[in-house]
Amino acid sequence: MTAGLAILREEGLGIAVGDLTFKRVLARVETDTGIRVTNASVIRRVWENQADYQADVLAEVAVAGDSAGELDATFEALGAVLGDLDVSSPDARLRTMREICRIAGRTAFRTVVDSPQWALWVGVWVLAATSTPSPATRRIRDALVEGYLRGTDLWMAMHGAFLPLLGLRPRAPLTLRQFTVSTGALVEGCALRQVGAEDLDVIERPTGPGASMQEWTLFAIGLEALAVEYFEIDPDWVPPVA
Repeated sequence: MTAGLAILREEGLGIAVGDLTFKRVLARVETDTGIRVTNASVIRRVWENQADYQADVLAEVAVAGDSAGELDATFEALGAVLGDLDVSSPDARLRTMREICRIAGRTAFRTVVDSPQWALWVGVWVLAATSTPSPATRRIRDALVEGYLRGTDLWMAMHGAFLPLLGLRPRAPLTLRQFTVSTGALVEGCALRQVGAEDLDVIERPTGPGASMQEWTLFAIGLEALAVEYFEIDPDWVPPVA
């Protein structure tokens, strides 16, 4: 499995998985580990056949996604903002939310676009969506759903952690999970449009101190718009004790 994933990450998926043969994968295992593995030791022992193996590798790509890497990069980029949160008034809390959206939106988008894992995941998604229904494609689609659920849970936990810091709450009847699903769909859509799209370049807006100009990405602007609609000031909020 590891060797197959390594081959896909290095060479990409292209439009099919036919090149991911047992011959190539077992040769890679021998090169990487010095261990010689034969077809007979895996066929009908570990996998029923080569197609079964390929489906397993694609399902692993589908379920893994890249949410953890994107999340880590976003937290790191937000370090300065989180270290000096201005929550002195309702307006200040909304301004801080805007700055979080600007920085997090830029970082999350660039992390997705620059990630080889993202491109590979898109290829698996296309194969699953366009292939004739079969046990293998159902396995991959189930893995995609599992990956979506895992990624949503990860990001929802982060979003939920920000709300009590800023004194915000979901705007009923909307929910935190709906916000997370919306932002995930938006960043994936923007990433897909990135191919040759000049309109996703940096946009300058007068959102800084004293209306100074700041750099925004299209996704960050959309993220802020979603946050404004999904969240509101919590009138019962009490600032955390320092």
